[in-house]
Amino acid sequence: MTRSPRDLANQKIQLRKQQETLLRDLLTVVDALDRAADHWHQAEGNHRHAQSLLAMTWWQRWRQWFSLCPLFAPAPRPDQSETLAEVVTSARQGIDMIRESMLTVLSQHQIMPMPSKGHPFDPTQMHALAQQVDAHCDPNIVVQEVVRGYRWQDRVLREAQVIVAVAPAEE
Repeated sequence: MTRSPRDLANQKIQLRKQQETLLRDLLTVVDALDRAADHWHQAEGNHRHAQSLLAMTWWQRWRQWFSLCPLFAPAPRPDQSETLAEVVTSARQGIDMIRESMLTVLSQHQIMPMPSKGHPFDPTQMHALAQQVDAHCDPNIVVQEVVRGYRWQDRVLREAQVIVAVAPAEE
């Protein structure tokens, strides 16, 4: 059975729509990996901060503890702390590796993130969620990227969701 050119064109359009749906679904996985990576980077920083508190003299630790009352958690023993540091670092490295692997696969399929933070707001590629008064930034500049946008081949696969700077009100 021979297919007409119209049938072939419709089939091609349907295939592209199915691909876009799959790719958008994969972007939610990348978003989750981004959040997990941020969490583990923060956990690692918090652990380093806790380690610096352990390096204080007993008097400095007592003053720090007293200022944070009512925290009655015992300080971890050095061997426990080293093990915890290894777990946190290992988890961060694992998430970073998975995230980088996913981004590599997406780039092999011509899916690229669109940078938005620090760039002028572009309504063709971005969706403004809010405005934020910022005296240190020019108006209409993206100050925060809430959800990263992505491009697939020659078109926007997903708009970036951003917060845009506005000038402070004149008094």
